[in-house]
Amino acid sequence: MNVRTLAVLSLAMGAALNFVPQVALPQQSGAKVSVWSGVYSAAQNKRGEEFHASACAQCHGSRLNGAGEPEQPASPAIAGTDFLRKWSGRTVAALFLYVRNMMPSDNPGSLSDQESIDAIAHMLAVSGMPAGDKELPSDPNALDGIVIKAQRR
Repeated sequence: MNVRTLAVLSLAMGAALNFVPQVALPQQSGAKVSVWSGVYSAAQNKRGEEFHASACAQCHGSRLNGAGEPEQPASPAIAGTDFLRKWSGRTVAALFLYVRNMMPSDNPGSLSDQESIDAIAHMLAVSGMPAGDKELPSDPNALDGIVIKAQRR
């Protein structure tokens, strides 16, 4: 190979290497979807509603507004405006990990993955997010692609 051919190949390879990261970055960053796009199913919400009534309502209230029983410590709203304000911009993965590992407060980490994700589906439903065709998965990696937003945009 002569010097001119080598120079042309070097330039071509350099241009190609500069192009690859620009193409690969959007694929790696992953597109996020909103909780407003129907990320849970109606059946999952129903299971979450039943679970909430039996395990969560005592502290978080039957309307998920934090109005627990008088003998219980104060608990936050887990649906509606206050909940959305607190969690807006965060992923459902972060919420799932919090619920699974920190709830209930008197026995943290005792909820199953399915109970945790069904409870979250119910929280989203009570907050006004529409149901869709698919259930929320209990895989934090998959949930990391779903962002909580206070308002539909």
